Amino acid sequence: MDRVIELLPFLALGILGFVTLGFTAGTLRSARRAEQLGEDRLDLLRDQHERLELLREERKTLLVELERERRERLEAQGRVKQLMREHPHLELERETQRLTEELELEREGRLHNLRERQRLVEELEAERLAHSEDERAAQHFEREVRELEHLFEESQGSRKVRKMKGSWTALFGGGR
Repeated sequence: MDRVIELLPFLALGILGFVTLGFTAGTLRSARRAEQLGEDRLDLLRDQHERLELLREERKTLLVELERERRERLEAQGRVKQLMREHPHLELERETQRLTEELELEREGRLHNLRERQRLVEELEAERLAHSEDERAAQHFEREVRELEHLFEESQGSRKVRKMKGSWTALFGGGR
């Protein structure tokens, strides 16, 4: 019996070490999860940034094309007016209407493409904001988990102290 009483503090220290090891393993897993979430978030943001840059470049290209088409249309209208002055007998009205319709269709197509690009940019921005909100929620949950782990650790620490005091009292108080 004396031998068991002598080994009791070592047994308590062993149990305390085992509990500490378990808590440390849980904390490590939580940290790895947080790291993975951070890396995933960073990858997503990089991807969105690249896509947004591509869309910006496409938008600039489309604006340049629209400007070029506007100049071409003005030049075509100028040529039509010149032809009308030089050759009033030609069927200029029909040709003018055909050219105007053709240019209008091209312009509408470009405008449609531009609007579609702008819609995609807006969708990307909305997606980025949604992911940002998700990230904030994940950070909030991580803080709550850390607080709960801290409270649990404090609770376990106070229980161990009470148990150890009770064990020491039983050991030393019972021996008198």
